[in-house]
Amino acid sequence: MANKVEFGISNLYVGTYEVDDDGDVTLGTPYHQAGAVGFSPEEQSDIYNFYADNIAYWSSYNGGSMEGDLTVAKFSDKFKTDFLGYITLDDGGIALVKGATKPKVYIMFQVEGDDESRRIIMYNVSLGAINREYNTIEENREPITESIPVTVTGDNGTGITMVSYKETDAVYNSMFTTPPVPALPSE
Repeated sequence: MANKVEFGISNLYVGTYEVDDDGDVTLGTPYHQAGAVGFSPEEQSDIYNFYADNIAYWSSYNGGSMEGDLTVAKFSDKFKTDFLGYITLDDGGIALVKGATKPKVYIMFQVEGDDESRRIIMYNVSLGAINREYNTIEENREPITESIPVTVTGDNGTGITMVSYKETDAVYNSMFTTPPVPALPSE
């Protein structure tokens, strides 16, 4: 049976996504970023209209990439240095460096459903800068979350942007330790 509804996000993993000169993809070791709060990827698509006979004679959507915000309780220092170009200073501080080079990454996470869990991987992802709001403590202490804009371009060789796996799929159990590289079905 398939899920009728899905809810919750957990098991957020990120790793480097590299493509060599031959187009072969290497996925770096997955890093578990604790504290996943939310992720809101939306497909970016453009409509193309061809006009004839004074009407929109043919229309097509061109899409594939996604953009959204990834929200966590707090990004770890390791996440910042490994994926956002921060550096660790000699005095122990973590510094954001202007113009730092950031690697392309993949993102994996799990969502729960009314019938089964699903694990999702997204390829060739760009991460923006951390957004955070500092507030004074009022009557109730509310945790401050951090978010980051995310652009999912997808694998250029296969065109695969995102893959969703259910619990009975072959890679489901090993996915968070050995993430699957993007591959089209064999003929």
